[in-house]
Amino acid sequence: MDFSFRGVEFHSNRIWQLAQVEQAMDFMQRFSMNALIFHQNDLIDQLVFPLKYFSDDLMWKRWPVRMHTIYNNRKYINKIIRDAGRRNIDLYLEVKEISFPDSMLELIPKLRNTDGTICPNNPFWIDLATERIEELCEAVPGLAGIIVSLGTRESKVSISAGECHCERCQNTSRENWYYEIMKALYEPLNKSGKKLIVRDFSYTALDQSMIVQAAKRCSPDIAIALKVTPHDFYPTFPTNPKIGHVGQQPQYVEFDTWGQFYGMGVFPASIAGDIKSRLIECRKKGVNGVWFRTDWEVMYESSVANSLNMLNLYAGAMLSSDTDTKLDDIYRTWAENGISSPMQSGSYLGKLVKPTNPEAYKFLRAFMEASWLVMVKSSYVRGHVFMEDCQTPDTLKKAYDMMVNIHGRDQWEPGASKLVEATKENIKIILEEKTEAKELLSKLPEILNVEQLGLPLETVEELEIMMDLYNYYVYAIDVSAKACFLTQCAINDSSTENIEAAKKTLPELIECKERIIKRLEGTEYPHYIYWLLDESRLEKLHEDLSRLL
Repeated sequence: MDFSFRGVEFHSNRIWQLAQVEQAMDFMQRFSMNALIFHQNDLIDQLVFPLKYFSDDLMWKRWPVRMHTIYNNRKYINKIIRDAGRRNIDLYLEVKEISFPDSMLELIPKLRNTDGTICPNNPFWIDLATERIEELCEAVPGLAGIIVSLGTRESKVSISAGECHCERCQNTSRENWYYEIMKALYEPLNKSGKKLIVRDFSYTALDQSMIVQAAKRCSPDIAIALKVTPHDFYPTFPTNPKIGHVGQQPQYVEFDTWGQFYGMGVFPASIAGDIKSRLIECRKKGVNGVWFRTDWEVMYESSVANSLNMLNLYAGAMLSSDTDTKLDDIYRTWAENGISSPMQSGSYLGKLVKPTNPEAYKFLRAFMEASWLVMVKSSYVRGHVFMEDCQTPDTLKKAYDMMVNIHGRDQWEPGASKLVEATKENIKIILEEKTEAKELLSKLPEILNVEQLGLPLETVEELEIMMDLYNYYVYAIDVSAKACFLTQCAINDSSTENIEAAKKTLPELIECKERIIKRLEGTEYPHYIYWLLDESRLEKLHEDLSRLL
């Protein structure tokens, strides 16, 4: 094996759906993958009280439902651990630390500042972190380890969020905070023979470096987990520059196979080639392990398992075992085992259909690779993140925040944001990019040649529906991008020509909205289809741009 740690991550509430977990473990066993990862921000709170603060008597009196839920969850997780162990698979829990039950603030109101914020430098949180882990190790003894995000702004107690401005917070370095929390987690885990993996999940290179330095101070045994691209899973971004630069710490790298930022599994995209090249790079840089996300916490009924993007998970599984694996072998293996339709919700376990045409994998490969190019040229703008979790922006500010602030590339590629400035030259290139996306999209049905795959009529019809919806999706992105950039150009230079050009895009937004409403009227598709084609966002964008103009 090219990587000793080879994992699959459940990022949503699918962790509580046994059939889906068993399906994933069967897949993992087949490809000798050895780490199953359950993510939930407050997952430890679902398994511990802790009893130091929440005795059984207190829980029975005030929070009996939570008490029973915790005891039930422990039984479930311990069963998963046993089932996984029989397949030589370890279970890891992934959380965003520090978390706590809301009832903690009822017990200890002084934990909240007078302005409603929470001070991350209150010594209480260090003690709580240790207490929680000790109880967890006792309640779930077969657990392999914890994966924790410390640099995220999404935790209930986070120094990165910068919400508390007390004297302690002003005088405490973030690196030292990371170190103290890390130590509080590591020591009880290490004592119980369990592994601590720290995710950077940082939005600045500085925070990323501080987390690595804190791990070095704490223990050489602490593994560092880095997303394959900085910030988040954007295949258009360069490889995370921190990979290979974590000193002697074991290093793991995370991938997304589902498509949180490239179609959410509905509109397919192959990143198999991208996975291959980045895994080769990871191997050269001394990476010890990799894992592959299969879904997203917000989208409950969708995963890679009910998507053509299951191809990407096959790629991750086979290439992480041997990076020399040929892409054709991956596509052939995927097709031979059966494909699933994104038009069936995930809890139906994605009915697998095997193409009868032995050459079907060739058509599927050409289609999946071409569709990825459509995705790159439509939902990204010159490689920048234009969409908000695969939805069109609903304000001009959000569009630019996504591209240059929240998910900007300048830290990793200095000057990259100049590529999306609303200049005449840039806009010409951007609009040409969107036109290319539409032209490529029009060729996809011919490339796929769905009737030649040897699939049941029902599957053919579902794929044809998906392709039809794909047209509406790309069209919505096209008109949104044109409206945003021409409006920004008019704001920068309020000439009559620029203002009139921008105003001409406004009716297109309304026309697109009406077309989507008409197309979806009376349909009964999985709910995430309506998320991707949310016509209300076009209406909101129209209102915002009209106001600005």
